[in-house]
Amino acid sequence: MTAWLRRRLDSGMFSDEVAVTYPAASQNEWQKSVFVPSACVRRESEHQAEVKVSVVVKDGKRYAVLPSPRRDIVTVEGADLKQ
Repeated sequence: MTAWLRRRLDSGMFSDEVAVTYPAASQNEWQKSVFVPSACVRRESEHQAEVKVSVVVKDGKRYAVLPSPRRDIVTVEGADLKQ
């Protein structure tokens, strides 16, 4: 399944990429911060965005496969996903 995952957004090293961090809320400890192509991102504000991810469910937990070069995976909360 494909969905949009809410993430924190920062500038990337190159013009065609951005750095994204999950979870987006600063009060939570982050799991991952990676570079992804700008084409996979919908900006909500200067530092908030949604990133197109593949969602996998295993043993009752949801995981998002990020569009990073290494296809990084994070455990996600359902509230952070949007169809």
